[in-house]
Amino acid sequence: MYKIALIVSLSFLVSSSALWAVDDSIPIVPGKYTITTTTSSNLSPNPTSETEEKCIPTESFNPRMALPDESCSVSNIKKSGNKLTFDIKCTGGKTVPPMTGKTVASTTSSTLNFQMKMVGAFQGQEFSVNSKSEGKRTGDCK
Repeated sequence: MYKIALIVSLSFLVSSSALWAVDDSIPIVPGKYTITTTTSSNLSPNPTSETEEKCIPTESFNPRMALPDESCSVSNIKKSGNKLTFDIKCTGGKTVPPMTGKTVASTTSSTLNFQMKMVGAFQGQEFSVNSKSEGKRTGDCK
């Protein structure tokens, strides 16, 4: 279960090679970010927390960057200033079971914040995963 939670919570930072539409993205200052992600699940008694440094080379954050797997899609995208809200639906694939969720992402000139709530079923058991990522820009990418 920890593997599913980690994939769900961190995957948006891994994929940055897709093309993004201007109308459903928010600006982000490219650079090196220190990102702390805290994940909790009804299937695991203790929340997990992980901190990593990540180079974000793009100038925009788009909902498609949040997709955990190729079986997932986004819908109901709403933008207000530097904040995006959207829904994620995954039909199930190699790395994630079928699940749905809601996501909120926001940026400032030096931060990236991301909250995701996902629900689904895995091996016949319903699960929920709540993830909160807070990133702070610490410099330029090397």
